Amino acid sequence: MQSSHSSRNRTSRKPTSTETAGTNSGSYSFLLSRRWLTYIAVAILAAVVCGVLSNWQNHRREQRDAEIARIEANYAGPTTELTALVPDTDSPLPEDDEWKRVSLTGTYDTADTVLARNRTNAGSAGYYVVVPFEVTSGDAAGTSIAVARGWIPTDSEGGTPAPDTIPAPPDGTTTVSLWVRPAQDGSKDDNPEGLIRAIDPTRIPGLADGYQHVYGELEAEDPAPAAALTPLPAPDTSPGSHLSYTFQWIVFGIMILGGVALAARRENRARVEEAAREEARIAAGGETPVQEYVVVDKAALGRGVGTKAGRYGGTSPARVQRVASDASGEHSGAHSGRSAQDRARGRRKASYDEDAFLDEQL
Repeated sequence: MQSSHSSRNRTSRKPTSTETAGTNSGSYSFLLSRRWLTYIAVAILAAVVCGVLSNWQNHRREQRDAEIARIEANYAGPTTELTALVPDTDSPLPEDDEWKRVSLTGTYDTADTVLARNRTNAGSAGYYVVVPFEVTSGDAAGTSIAVARGWIPTDSEGGTPAPDTIPAPPDGTTTVSLWVRPAQDGSKDDNPEGLIRAIDPTRIPGLADGYQHVYGELEAEDPAPAAALTPLPAPDTSPGSHLSYTFQWIVFGIMILGGVALAARRENRARVEEAAREEARIAAGGETPVQEYVVVDKAALGRGVGTKAGRYGGTSPARVQRVASDASGEHSGAHSGRSAQDRARGRRKASYDEDAFLDEQL
């Protein structure tokens, strides 16, 4: 059955104080609704993610602080024997010994010089010059170690400098002071001849029997070379932004939970204010509006049956049905006295007039 709906406001009895007491009391029971439980669950999940990210940044901060402390303790510390740090050529360098200073005496093997590419210095592109150094005296005699002697810029066209343009190391026996570093992993690098990407002794010619897991960054040479390379940059000791990021994620988590709490408080306040207005209207003798619907059978209208009959006499073919939303009954005797009767008669007359108008339109 096709039908058309029209609606109008009716009036019903006054709500009792019992019916509005729950709202006036400021109850947060609405938080148990599906909508609010979803909000709360999403907020808690987001806060947990913020907590995890905060903990991760704090862990990185602790690692960076330990690295800075190690650099400050070792970089300007006393000279140590290489064999005291690395007992043999196949031993790894302990983490706490990185940047310690060692002194070695021997000769450079300039024939196996390589350039470590993609190295910057003061914002300029260039290369580290890496040369095998054969130790001839001391506890490490008979071994060799890769030495990063210094930095050289790219040529005038941005390419690799020619071998004869690279300043040579001192000839003959030389004493070098080095900072020891752990070897880099170059196992997957595709290195053209004379070039390397990672300073990995296993990928450098002339170091087959040398130290495999450590190399040295040059501090000084004695005697000094005829032409010096640009010294390698000092290690970075800035703490970074890990601490600020740690607090940032904590603040984000608090803001998310606080935002949900504030939204719940505002909704509760709106409910309390609405209940207060309703009670004030009831106390002043007002009435609560109730929505009423009229359902009209369009099928009967389509068959050409007259529409002027209706609730004023006879049976209307339009089959007018009234559906009231006040289940408790709108004529329950909520008002008494002549004034209430007059108002009721006036409402009934207005209702009949409206129905007659709807019947005429159909």
